[in-house]
Amino acid sequence: MMEKYSQLLNSGELYDCSDEEMLAYQSELVERLNEFNRTPESPEGLKKRDEILRELLGTYGEGICIIPPVYANWGLRNVHVGKNVFLNFNVCLVDDADIFIGDDCLIGPGCHIVTAQHPVSPELRRRKLQYNKPVHLGRNVWLGAGAIILPGVTIGDNSIVAAGGVVTRDVEANVIVGGAPARVIRKITPEDDRFYDRNRPIPEEIIQKYLV
Repeated sequence: MMEKYSQLLNSGELYDCSDEEMLAYQSELVERLNEFNRTPESPEGLKKRDEILRELLGTYGEGICIIPPVYANWGLRNVHVGKNVFLNFNVCLVDDADIFIGDDCLIGPGCHIVTAQHPVSPELRRRKLQYNKPVHLGRNVWLGAGAIILPGVTIGDNSIVAAGGVVTRDVEANVIVGGAPARVIRKITPEDDRFYDRNRPIPEEIIQKYLV
């Protein structure tokens, strides 16, 4: 069924988001995601979570950890996740178009990644017209708690969005951005492999174990 809608949802073209058949299919996917959110914190529940994620996610990478609840318009069907990705609780993925999350990304609690947009025209909005823009997160991106990523944005490898940042345009690799709208705070440099938390030295044993 997803193949029927995928091209339209990712085309950037206006469409009627109140189509009854489309909404019925979305509801099926969301209900399955609700099952994920209701799973208990037990070995059996964790196994069930993995089964549901493999079923729902558009692309599934090994080592994923998603802490429920998670919310998604299309039940994660348009979310494509790499390896060793962590999503904390209350993440909202407005996955009307594709959302690509690269390997080793960290998504903080309460983050929103949004692909759906509506026209400015009051009449067209009243008629429930919509268009979408895919979002791309590169490898090893960290979204701080409550960050919001808006439609069409690409975030480069290793970059960080500070807590509460609202990203309205593309972010280059290896930078820290923050604010609303988010702007570059500074670049990530080799010094960040020597110091953390406002210039506290990283212990030498950690450097030798993980960075050399």
